[in-house]
Amino acid sequence: MARHSDGSSLLFLHPVGLDRRCVEWLDLPPVRAVTMPGHGERERARPGLTLADMADEIVGHSTGPLDVVGASLGGMVAMHLALGHPDRVRSLVLACTTPRGDSAVMNDRADATEDRGSAGMLEDTLTRWFTPAALEADRDTPYMAYARERLLAMDPGALADTWRAIGTHDVLDRLGEIRVPTTCIAGTRDLSTPMDVMRDLAARLPDARLVEMDAPHMAFLERPREFSVAVLEHLAWAGAQEGALR
Repeated sequence: MARHSDGSSLLFLHPVGLDRRCVEWLDLPPVRAVTMPGHGERERARPGLTLADMADEIVGHSTGPLDVVGASLGGMVAMHLALGHPDRVRSLVLACTTPRGDSAVMNDRADATEDRGSAGMLEDTLTRWFTPAALEADRDTPYMAYARERLLAMDPGALADTWRAIGTHDVLDRLGEIRVPTTCIAGTRDLSTPMDVMRDLAARLPDARLVEMDAPHMAFLERPREFSVAVLEHLAWAGAQEGALR
């Protein structure tokens, strides 16, 4: 299980709908995980909150240089963190994420969430997130039960707010400004973020490498051991990069 430490340089940013507890299945060094506005026990944020605003808040509650691991939404926020506060980010792991949201898709998803509620969107979300084998094998596995519980508990309005915020996310033309060592983790079975998106993301970053996993969008939940190894290998690689520059 992951250990939690407010003094850790390793910061994990979670996907939409989840919260800081999502790191429990990862085997990593002390890791600091935060809960985004409107998620977990946090109240719905003010209207119009952007991913850049989320990144600014995270910086206000952390100290020292950070090795940031972001999955899906967390990866998008991590990019804003690196762009808005480059002095605070030492390295990045961007997992199953994108530098540009699709505003039409996200606005439609937000409208559907407000219309159908969190429960009405549950099956669509789980199908995008996990492989059919995982869904059929045991829907009560701890990580699956956790994901379902979090999605059902989330305020539909807060969830819709987050989808709309993702729709305004676009840092594609600024990726060249992110110069820290970055590992992009792609799931070959990811229905939400196709491989070509992850390959393009890695190609646009000045100091990046691409790691492919036989995993779906929630790679870190369905394949926690492999994901943890990938993060540890990233930390070793990023450390060597930093040491070579001294």
